[in-house]
Amino acid sequence: MINRHPATLLRTLPGVLLNILLAVSGFLLPAASQAAYLTGAAGDAVAAPTEHTQQLQQLHQLAIKHQVCTAALVYIRGGQIQEPLFAKGCEEAAMPDASSIFQAASLSKPLFAYAVLKLAAQGKLALDAPLMQYLPQGYLHLTRPGEANSPREPFTDPRLQKVTARMLLQHTSGLPNFGNRLAFEFEPGTQWRYSGEGYMLLQAAIESITSMGLQAWMQQAVFTPLGMQSSSYEAPQEWQHQIIWGSLQGKALPSQLRSGRRAVAAASLHTSITDYARFVQAVLKDAELQKQILERPVMADPDNQVAWSLGWGLAHTSSAEHAPLLWHWGNNYGYRAFVIAFPAKGDAMILLTGSDQGLKLAQALTANVIPGQLSLFQFPLLGLKSGFLCQALGIC
Repeated sequence: MINRHPATLLRTLPGVLLNILLAVSGFLLPAASQAAYLTGAAGDAVAAPTEHTQQLQQLHQLAIKHQVCTAALVYIRGGQIQEPLFAKGCEEAAMPDASSIFQAASLSKPLFAYAVLKLAAQGKLALDAPLMQYLPQGYLHLTRPGEANSPREPFTDPRLQKVTARMLLQHTSGLPNFGNRLAFEFEPGTQWRYSGEGYMLLQAAIESITSMGLQAWMQQAVFTPLGMQSSSYEAPQEWQHQIIWGSLQGKALPSQLRSGRRAVAAASLHTSITDYARFVQAVLKDAELQKQILERPVMADPDNQVAWSLGWGLAHTSSAEHAPLLWHWGNNYGYRAFVIAFPAKGDAMILLTGSDQGLKLAQALTANVIPGQLSLFQFPLLGLKSGFLCQALGIC
């Protein structure tokens, strides 16, 4: 169990001062949340906005405030996918819609892990066996993993023989994140450190086991069974008019869809908001899979009570300290994404954005479906220095 530090600020901050701070921030809860009706200018009663309308307004306001050019959001409540929401925060950006396809960045990892665990359940992969038994010809490291013609370098460090699939899914293998030179940073299984390279090694083993490329295998194992028709680790050229362009500080980037790209389990997923929701819904409905995911977690960040399991980060909310949350973030050039799920209630939030500022929306949007204090937003790899202000004062 991951214990939380008590958050005392909200208990001690006077209510009037809190409302003033929220009002100054521009995000005071609408009066409709406090009364059944609003009063119009002429004094006549006006029906309160629906929850959907309020959430759409919130998404739009946040997108403009943080210069998030494009955003797609969907909630899952009680296992049911709600109507998706779309917003744009830059004048020149096109409004996304249900057909829009985003780079999901590292949200690629939980989806790949889902397929890996299904393969393990079939008895075709042993999570705790040395992974190199599935790579009898050795491992060739790709120095530029997204490129089809990337140079390959044999990696022969004897410590590879200690690495297991579980270590790779939990980021405890000792391999680094991406880089030109591959080298162990610590002894396998002794520490936690986020590793894209670990997923590349696991991808190589899966391709060896299945005798299939990543995209073909994911299509067979996940995309087709779940009805994910707008998802691919190798975005085809015919999708170029559906793919949302990324942006930096509110400035659009040219399309990054190029031929000759390689499928990368750690980061190359392209998907729509509804497709990814179908995947999360499948996780929420699979109690046996959840049990497997939560086996033997490792601590990633004791200060913020963040642990890691098989493909997912783990956290807790102060409103339900004994019920774990599954979460992950995504960070590609010009794109950010976030997913969080509450299996005990069948609730979740998925956010895809075409912006380097997109994670700044995640905390406020999560609060709509998962109440309570969430210290995971202070996890250093998220890069959200304002996490405390959003958590305690509502200044998001």
